[in-house]
Amino acid sequence: MHRFAFQPTALAVAALTLFAAGAAHAQFSTDGYFRSGTGAGVKNNPAACYGLDGAGLKYRLGNECDTYLEMNLKNTMKIGGLQVSGNIMPTYSGQNQEGTGSGSLGQAFVEGSGFDFAPQVNFWAGKRYYGRSDVHITDTKYTQLDGTGGGADNIDVGIGKLGVAYFRRDPGFAGWGTASRVNVEFSTNNVNPGGWLRVLTGFVNSEETLDKDGNELNARSGASLTVQHHQHNLFGLGGGNALWLQFARGASGLNGGFGNAFTGSGNDWIDSDPTAAGAAWLEEHRAVRSYRIADAFNWQVGNFGGQVVGHYQNDDNNQFNTKSASLGGRVAYSFTTNLKLLGELGVSVKKPGDAQSQRLTKFTIAPALSTGRGFFDRPELRLYYTRANWNQAAADAGNGLPTDRTSANRYGVQAEVWW
Repeated sequence: MHRFAFQPTALAVAALTLFAAGAAHAQFSTDGYFRSGTGAGVKNNPAACYGLDGAGLKYRLGNECDTYLEMNLKNTMKIGGLQVSGNIMPTYSGQNQEGTGSGSLGQAFVEGSGFDFAPQVNFWAGKRYYGRSDVHITDTKYTQLDGTGGGADNIDVGIGKLGVAYFRRDPGFAGWGTASRVNVEFSTNNVNPGGWLRVLTGFVNSEETLDKDGNELNARSGASLTVQHHQHNLFGLGGGNALWLQFARGASGLNGGFGNAFTGSGNDWIDSDPTAAGAAWLEEHRAVRSYRIADAFNWQVGNFGGQVVGHYQNDDNNQFNTKSASLGGRVAYSFTTNLKLLGELGVSVKKPGDAQSQRLTKFTIAPALSTGRGFFDRPELRLYYTRANWNQAAADAGNGLPTDRTSANRYGVQAEVWW
């Protein structure tokens, strides 16, 4: 059996002290998420999952090869008109194999409101998830400001709310390395009836001057802009529509967080030049400019619910250009309060520079047990079958796909829960 534990640190001791303080007037709560399951398919590679590297290019139903857990522990204390909360979130991540995985600390922060000089403003400091907005069926976080820092939000400016946050990234990261970031966010309901508007900016400055090979770094500063609009109950179909328009340059990521000069991971992966070898391609990432448009529509009409998404992204560093796009959706029909049938179909394409276009299509059907008829009702226990097809360019491009075939099946079981 795999075991993991968090070693005592000054932060942990301080957090436990906070949790214990004023216990007689405190309220404890938890929220979190986990998924876990197993599957079989390609011989000698049973954990294979199918997608292209990059934001929004992998559809997740019947296509997740890990066990993942995050559980936030929150203790809220009220002292007069002041409300202060301490938050600690242990996380666990591992492949679906016996005895593998690792734990970490995803969040450790304090936030408070009700201060006498600004009672409506929420102040916070520490390590936290922040400013997230996502599309569920691709698990893509179009805005994600996570990090360690501090800030204030819910600042009333008359026509809306303002938030300001500062984050710091310490040495040890690839790319632009040590860097600071400031995010400023404005949101308002004073747009159209049923609408909500958010404008998010990010400003990054790196303290690094040379890459790991001693080459001078350009575009060490960076900026990003996101305009996000949400329309509640669009067309009267019981869901909503979210639209993102995004731009970023230099050391800033499209999602509003830190960018990465050289290597790719997560939601804003930037391709290297497939024609370059060794360290030569590192210089291709010095002046990245990216833009993205994405739209996601949810609905729930009686027993029938679903989500569809369309996505286009362009990453240009003046020497090399990557275009990617995705279109897909998931539907859910409830036969009873606790029995659903799920189906998901997604098509993803990517063209790095002059290289061949990569294409992947994934289809999944999954009967599921659930706690309700809604599309987002959880927990869900699923029995799934997945079929994926891709071209040879996708297999050869390092997307984690088998290179000796261009199609595969996968079947298995999975649980997904949030609370």
